[in-house]
Amino acid sequence: MSVSASLPIIASGDWQRQPHLSDYRYEWLNDMLVERATWNTSAPLQQLGVVTVAGPGYVWFRFWLGEGDRILDKYFDASGQAIGMYAHVGMGMPHQGRGFSMVDLILGLWITGQSHITVYNEARFDAAVRSGQISPVEAEHAEHQIREITTAIAHKRFPPALVRNFAIIPKSP
Repeated sequence: MSVSASLPIIASGDWQRQPHLSDYRYEWLNDMLVERATWNTSAPLQQLGVVTVAGPGYVWFRFWLGEGDRILDKYFDASGQAIGMYAHVGMGMPHQGRGFSMVDLILGLWITGQSHITVYNEARFDAAVRSGQISPVEAEHAEHQIREITTAIAHKRFPPALVRNFAIIPKSP
C-alpha cells in the first residue's frame, strides 16, 4: 500500500501525549484495542462544529475496530453523559506488535445517539484531492469507506453494539 507522505498518521497511544490529561489508559478486548483519556480540570474547551467534545472532566474512548482498520471515538461530558461518536476515515497500516496506526484521510463522520450523521472536513478533503496531497486511490478508498459506514449505520450494523451501548459511571463529587 502506497500512501501520501504528507497525510497525518493516527497511532494508538497518541492521546497520552496530549496536554491537559489527568489519566490515560488502554485495554485489549480480544482483537479490539480500547483507549481512554480523561481531561483534567484545566483542560480548555474543544469544539467539533457546535458540539463541545472536550473540557474539564470529559472522557474520550477510542475503539480500534477490525484489526485497526477503523477508528471510532466516543465522547462523554464531565457528568458521564454520552455526547456522540466520531468515525475517522482512513487507511489502516500494517501493524507491528500490539499497536495500531492509520493514515488519516481527513474526512470524519460525527454520529449522534439517534444515528444522525454529519460528514466533517469535506472542503479540506476536496482541496487535498485537487492538490494531489490525497491520491486518486486514497480518495476512492475514503469515499468507499464513507458509503460503507453510512450504509451500515442506516441498517443499524454500525457502530458495533459494544460501542453504541458503551456507557460510563460518573465519579461521585
